[in-house]
This record gives sequence, structure tokens and C-alpha cells, in this order.
Amino acid sequence: MALFTDGPISSAKDLQEYEASVLTDANAEGIDVVAKVALAQQDLANELILFLLRRASLRDYQPDVRRSRGLADVVVTDALRQWHIHKTLAMVYRDAYNNQLNDRYQGKWNEYEELAKGSSRTYFQLGVGVVADPIPRATTPELTSVPGNSAGATFYVVATWVNSTGQEGAPSAYAQLSTSAGEVLAVVLTGIPPQNAVGWNAYVGASPSAVTRQNDNPMGIGTSWIMSGGLISGASLTMGQKPAWFIVDHRVIERG
Repeated sequence: MALFTDGPISSAKDLQEYEASVLTDANAEGIDVVAKVALAQQDLANELILFLLRRASLRDYQPDVRRSRGLADVVVTDALRQWHIHKTLAMVYRDAYNNQLNDRYQGKWNEYEELAKGSSRTYFQLGVGVVADPIPRATTPELTSVPGNSAGATFYVVATWVNSTGQEGAPSAYAQLSTSAGEVLAVVLTGIPPQNAVGWNAYVGASPSAVTRQNDNPMGIGTSWIMSGGLISGASLTMGQKPAWFIVDHRVIERG
């Protein structure tokens, strides 16, 4: 699972699964859906911070630590994503109604506003999932080709950061490269690594749905993975860290 701070919780595609006409309606009314996604996430962030500060306990961080860390250790669960989708749709149709005072938009605005309130209650009842050692999503890896014994092919690659306990963060976006005969694929994960990262993993495949881990052990920060021979059938791509515990009111429910 991704972390709250890894990026947008939901996408335009997620919104369409709940409301098929949302992009058409937004375009007709000149509404920036991407901006609404970001604004809704900021609203959720404010409510989450207030919730966690009110419920600081021995298992959660003390208020000053929580303020410093923010939401970097909060995991995006299905319930949190649903709340975000409902909140975003409410914002879109609120603006659409205010543009035209159209009763159809008002009905959708009211509907999603109520759904957002309900999904918010459900989320906090299920609990805010947090991790002890959060490892963020990796940036998109850089792909190059180097001389080697290969017939050439097209490769898809994603990368993950790894912390000291072997947990992986959410996978990066896909990168793609086609090599020619006499070339092999080389992958490096650039950018400033997280402070708690001890290495990274490379997942490579001939299609986005077929990527598997190509290194047995995490590779050192700054080192490259270079294909030697063919691809191996390694571990399947993971989707990030799972919550270590859930914060529900004044109680902590262990996972497992």
C-alpha cells in the first residue's frame, strides 16, 4: 500500500468508477479535476492530523513528534481512498452547481457530500493504519543500454526503496526502454534516497503486468542493475507497506 505522502490517493479513473460522467461534467464547467483531487487530499490531511493529535498515545507519537512527522507514516487503505473519492466528487459538483445553479449538479453535490461524511466515519471506525518505519515511493528509475550479448527487446521497469527490515515502499511509475542487438538493459534509481533506505529493488519484465524482481538482495544505493543473460522469474511486484497497527479512537487494534 502507498503512503499518504506518496502522491494523489485516487485518480480520475477512480472518480469515473463512482461517477461515469464526472470528467465530462467537469470539462463542460471548466473545472480542474486534478486540482480538486489535490484540494480534497489536503482537506483529508487536516482532519487526519487533528484526529491523530487528539489520540496521541504510547503507541502513537507524542504531539510534537506527530506534528514534525505529519502523515508520512499513514498508509492509504481502501477506506481512506473511498473517503477521498467521495470528497473529491463533492468538490467537483459543488463547483459545477455554483457555476450554473443547476439542480442536477446540486443533487450530485449533496449526494457525494453525504457519502463523504459516511465514508469518513467508516474510515475512522476501521482505524488509521500506520507503519513504524515508513519508506516512501521510489522515483521513476533511469534506463540505459550498455554493450552486451542480447538480441534486443522492449523492457518495462519499476523500482522500490527498501528499509532496514526488508520492507519495500510503493513501486515507482513504470519506465520503458527498447534495446537493440548487442545491447543489454541497465537500470539505476537516482534522486535523493530516503534517510532510512538501505537499498533498492528492480522489477523488470516484457510487459507491465509481467515484471518480477531481478535481484536476490537489495542493491546498494547508487549502484546499477545490469541484465546478465535473460530475465529471471523472481518475486512478484509488491504494492508497498501494510499497516503495522491501526489507531481507532483511544484504542490500538493490532494487525493480524
